[in-house]
Amino acid sequence: MAVLIIAGLDTGGGAGLKADIETVSALSEHPLLVLTAVTYQNPEKVSGYFSLPAEVVKNQIRAVRGHFDIKAVKVGVLGSGEIAKAVAEETEGLTRVFDPVMASSTGEKLIDDIDSLRVLVKGSIVTPNVPEAEALSGIEIHSLEDMKDSARFIARTLKAEAVIVKGGHLDLTDILHWNGEFFEFKGRKVDGFTHGTGCAFSSALTTFLAKGLELPEAVERAKRFVENSIRFSKAEAKAVNPLWELQRDAHRWRAREELERAVQELVNLGERLNPYLPEVGANFALATPFGEVFAVKGRIVRYGKTIKPVGPVGLNASDHLRRALLKMREFYPEVRAVMNLRYSEGLIEHARAIDFFVSFYDRKEEPEDLKRAEKGTMEWGIEAAVKRVGRRPDIIYHLGDWGKEPMVLIFGRDSREVVERVRALVS
Repeated sequence: MAVLIIAGLDTGGGAGLKADIETVSALSEHPLLVLTAVTYQNPEKVSGYFSLPAEVVKNQIRAVRGHFDIKAVKVGVLGSGEIAKAVAEETEGLTRVFDPVMASSTGEKLIDDIDSLRVLVKGSIVTPNVPEAEALSGIEIHSLEDMKDSARFIARTLKAEAVIVKGGHLDLTDILHWNGEFFEFKGRKVDGFTHGTGCAFSSALTTFLAKGLELPEAVERAKRFVENSIRFSKAEAKAVNPLWELQRDAHRWRAREELERAVQELVNLGERLNPYLPEVGANFALATPFGEVFAVKGRIVRYGKTIKPVGPVGLNASDHLRRALLKMREFYPEVRAVMNLRYSEGLIEHARAIDFFVSFYDRKEEPEDLKRAEKGTMEWGIEAAVKRVGRRPDIIYHLGDWGKEPMVLIFGRDSREVVERVRALVS
């Protein structure tokens, strides 16, 4: 299925055609690309832009429209009024999503004539953010009611097929005005980079419409897609990551394979490792770059004189180690794996003798409010152990408390490093 993308190039690789291509591809459809303008930008600023001649844009559209069965078209940065008119003419009759980009997120103008955008509003599903909606409607927006008034004006006066006013500048609620009705889509606060959100949203919306979804469902799914694109955004680009789902699944597969191999290496240690397993059993956890944690379902237990995993490797199979590992990664993101063993004074002495860096926390020092709540102990303990020594520990232990078995945690940058450390400890 083909989705036509008409937009500009972001040399910083965060928004524009790059984000559009990734979004449509991530949603399993084929993007057709029409370039309107080249922007000179990086994550900090836009230095300027160059618009292609309108005739060049027309010829690009004609080349693909005459060959592909195009289900929908997304229009983004245009650069000039002449291009706006050309695009309006050449996309007549297509389901058209128009992201009325007027300026960059840092305020640089990206169209030579804002009024020219109105020619594309007519007959389009328009996706303005709050400042863009204010510019199109002339209505100042300070509330959801103002967003509705603006959407109503754009639909009735400018003849848009539908209007989605994105509320990221207010309370994260988006407003859809369609067929005379209003729909509200509540947002969730997500930490991450937001450059490229408008491009990703409009491209996702276009793709879902091309798949045949009704507009309200398409808006809902596009909004959740973008929230995860922010959540799993890339620090290098300082922008959203539309490929988050594909990358997440790839990292899951790699983590599962890596941890399964590591567990088998532990099983091969057999009788040597058996005495070091806690009474409650051991576990082995591995984090993906997306912050998801795999571990052994049912733990690793003593089995006669050897050991065995009770179940397979699975996502979030150990809450205890997951919380320990994620807390450690807040201080040292390079740490990806951890295993627990039974505490003994001899084990800790041996660890220090072979140059492992060791820290500890005392559960008797745990704040009373955490003890009463019976949650947060692990996070508090890891933080206390890290701050105690001021550098990355290889091993953290505690001496237990009432009803709590003493424990040793062995951390590593990957599962192989943990296995090697365990092998050294039980030699």
